[in-house]
Amino acid sequence: MSNSGFDLRRMVPGRCDPWGLYRRCQADSGLAQKIGRSIGQILAEQHTQIVETDAAGWLPQQEPWPEAGTWIRERLPRVVADHGLIRGLGEVIDRYEGMPVAARDRALVHGDLGLHNLALDPETDAVNGVFDYDGAAWADRHHDFRYLLFDVGREDMLDAALEVYEPAVGRHLDRDRIRLYNAACAIGYLACRSGVAPDQKSCGRTLAEDLRWVRTALAKLK
Repeated sequence: MSNSGFDLRRMVPGRCDPWGLYRRCQADSGLAQKIGRSIGQILAEQHTQIVETDAAGWLPQQEPWPEAGTWIRERLPRVVADHGLIRGLGEVIDRYEGMPVAARDRALVHGDLGLHNLALDPETDAVNGVFDYDGAAWADRHHDFRYLLFDVGREDMLDAALEVYEPAVGRHLDRDRIRLYNAACAIGYLACRSGVAPDQKSCGRTLAEDLRWVRTALAKLK
């Protein structure tokens, strides 16, 4: 994007079925690992081929999600009545907002990379590409891995992505930080349910499903 408008170079071909893919990855660890390896390769290229001078002056330094802690705290009591849970969620948001980010951790991040922004070959399930960089920022590279964690008790997609990514970029990522970022996003989506009926879907999930994500994410934190 420039001041003169948008320049769309090429559409990403393929099928995007995030909830169908999510259910398939729940049941098929091999598929989850295959997707993870492709994402790791894509991110290795994205995080190394764009340098800070390319992003200076036009990319934000902060990813847009989750919202600020004040926004989240204001809305959580309208969604859940468990004061102990609300207090614990606030403590996680405090940890998230207090996380220092070193300059070497910054890269061009997608900001919303997940199954909902992948285009797959409908025949082979090969990842053809990533789309929707509306939330792109020059921010902590760990954010691009936060949605590779699911509420299924396994981390096979994240494991596979990092197995490709880490040797390609020559550095080790902090899994606990990725888990913290995942938890902060889950809390943000829970707060986003303010004014939404429990059985009504918000961002594709019911209240029960959002709470399951939140509690799974909390259980993984150290």
